[in-house]
Amino acid sequence: MLRAWFDAAGEFNAAAWVLLSDWSGWLLALVALVVLAVLGLAWHNARGLSPRRRRTLLALRLVAIGILLVVFLQPGVRLENVTRVRNHVAVLVDTSRSMDLPGANGSRLDDVKARLIADADVLAGWREDHQVDWYSLAEHARAVADVGSLQANGDATRLVSGLEDIAARFRPEELAAVVVISDGADNGLLGEVPPGGEIPGAVAAIAGRLGAPVHTLFTGPKAAPADVAITDVAYDEFAFVRNAVTIGATVTVTGYDDLSLPVTLRRGATILGTRTLRTRAGETRYDFDFEFVPDKTGKDVFTLEVGAGPGEQILVNNRRQFVVRIIRDKIRVLQVVGRPSWDERFLRKLLKRNPNVDLISFFILRTSASIDVAGRDELSLIPFPTRELFEEQLGSFDLIVFQNFTYRGYQMVQYLPLIRDYVRDGGGFVMTGGDLSYTPGGYADTAIAEFLPFRLPDDPNDLIWPERFRPGLTDAGLRHPITALSLNPEENRALWSKLPPLSGMNRVLGPTPDATVLATHPSRTVEGKPAPVVVTREYGQGRVLGVTSDSTWNWAFEGAGDGGDSRHYYKFWGNAIRWLIKDPALNPLRVEADRDRYPIGAEASLTARLVGPDYQPVNEAEVALVVERRFFDEGGTEQRQVVHTDKGLTTDTGERVLNLTVTEPGAYTVRAAASQANAELSDEDVFVVAPDPIELRRTAARADTLAMLARAGRGEARELEQGLADLARTEPAVQKVNRRKDVPVWASAWLLLLGILIPSLEWFLRRRWGLM
Repeated sequence: MLRAWFDAAGEFNAAAWVLLSDWSGWLLALVALVVLAVLGLAWHNARGLSPRRRRTLLALRLVAIGILLVVFLQPGVRLENVTRVRNHVAVLVDTSRSMDLPGANGSRLDDVKARLIADADVLAGWREDHQVDWYSLAEHARAVADVGSLQANGDATRLVSGLEDIAARFRPEELAAVVVISDGADNGLLGEVPPGGEIPGAVAAIAGRLGAPVHTLFTGPKAAPADVAITDVAYDEFAFVRNAVTIGATVTVTGYDDLSLPVTLRRGATILGTRTLRTRAGETRYDFDFEFVPDKTGKDVFTLEVGAGPGEQILVNNRRQFVVRIIRDKIRVLQVVGRPSWDERFLRKLLKRNPNVDLISFFILRTSASIDVAGRDELSLIPFPTRELFEEQLGSFDLIVFQNFTYRGYQMVQYLPLIRDYVRDGGGFVMTGGDLSYTPGGYADTAIAEFLPFRLPDDPNDLIWPERFRPGLTDAGLRHPITALSLNPEENRALWSKLPPLSGMNRVLGPTPDATVLATHPSRTVEGKPAPVVVTREYGQGRVLGVTSDSTWNWAFEGAGDGGDSRHYYKFWGNAIRWLIKDPALNPLRVEADRDRYPIGAEASLTARLVGPDYQPVNEAEVALVVERRFFDEGGTEQRQVVHTDKGLTTDTGERVLNLTVTEPGAYTVRAAASQANAELSDEDVFVVAPDPIELRRTAARADTLAMLARAGRGEARELEQGLADLARTEPAVQKVNRRKDVPVWASAWLLLLGILIPSLEWFLRRRWGLM
């Protein structure tokens, strides 16, 4: 009726009475009290008149007050052109990896896509009244534009987390319904509730926040498929070399009886152990332990695999790959000393106080020739166990220290080539000076001389220089990790200039071509160059340190009498040990992945770092990176595939970074190679690309979790074949005003005329009837 009166042109589709004034509530209440008071006084003042006249005056007073109130309140008609805003139907499609398991039309996800195609008309009807929004659901709900392109690659199913994402995106009045299509194999809160259990409070709370019905469609077989799965692997990410390592495995068998399958553990391509799985009636879980003793350090990929059952279709959970770093439990050091000395005493104390060092020390107090001077029952010392140390146990040591020791007199000449081979194969070796070292010890022209970092003189004259001196650092020594008492080169040079002087040194010849001289004598020269004092060399896979003095213990008295300490002595030898045992942090070329394990489709960041002989970052050096994937084909045979090669220059930080998206599962090796000073440097790292094993530990679909979710959301739980038709939806409640017009009814000339006539008539009658 209002639209008919005030919208003759039909421009609006809604009309309502409104007050156009903006008086406050307390003022309106005060006006109401005044009106009541005026009416009361008017009634009281006319008490002497007849009832008819009294009612007439009161009616006129009411009309007059009404006219004044209309002017005061300013009533009007509000005309609006409004449209109803469509609310949203959020459809969440499970895209976790369990949806890739077999279904009626290929996979469980394929079944969902086929159902949505069949319900195209239903969805078209929904779109007339609602906005239909699609989401993929794995660990979270993510908006998608094309449902047909969805892939089952999510690493976990978190149904409640998906609903929390929807609740965060929409207000309750904006939702018409939420539809969850899944196999119900939840890995989160719902998955922990046993069938028939009560609805968790957190599930009820999130369903209440949505403010719309939550419907579920279940896809998947009612019974669990026959499957053999590795459901758990217990291992430490770090293990110690030469210590027993135990790796535990839990295998779950479903749907098979009288089964016998191998369970195998590999390190790389090497089989570490095999166990046999034999099923027993009534049991589904089987535990296995593998124990092995790693003989070398490093980071490697381990593969745990169980054979497939007859006709088994789900094979992705029959294999688990993981990375373990084999590190040193303790650094095993052999210290051989020709005679007791202060130098020996201080170095032995340093090694013994380091909790990471397992030290074996031998002090030669008697030779094999001296054994004959007394009977065996009169001896309290043992002969030097040369065969046990240098033939049987040599490979167990990380570092050998010859400290003023000569091999002569101990029938050791046949073991010197073994020591050379030990260094070449990756061992560390130190020789310090003294009258039993280097040429005085008879090492010239021996297998030991082959790997020393300088050449030894053959002549027997002037082999020891006895004067005190303070060695100076070379340019390489300013930044080399062994002589780096400070990371700042200038500060490092200043610290070395303040160290206590050394007492004497051995005369040696110049360094070998591949050696690095770190410190030299301030005045003595050999072959026209400063005499070397501290020199390093990489020989084969091993490292060698030569110190031509036996008095570095003097550095332990730095600042003596002035409150000084021995920190720089400990720093020097601590640095030396780290370099000799090849602490990975000190390798000139290093490459590493930022993670040990990546989910499929993630971006791996692979960084190669190159430093020079002075351990400064090398800028604009060419570094080649090769990424290789190792995987198993359908027949279980390991295959290798180069997936990416990269070659480029380092930055001013010495880094070359490769960002690579990894889309296929397997064990990956990244190798870096670079050339430096006519030497070829290389390093490698490994990582694993695999789905999160939590998603495929249990492959059974669970309709009960979806039924619980629908019950909490006051929705309907259906089978997938029942489709989407007739699912309850909340009607849109939100309106959008496109145009608005206010018509002020009070602003009328007739109302103004009545406002004058009615009070005038009341005044006239009151005077006529004898009232003031």
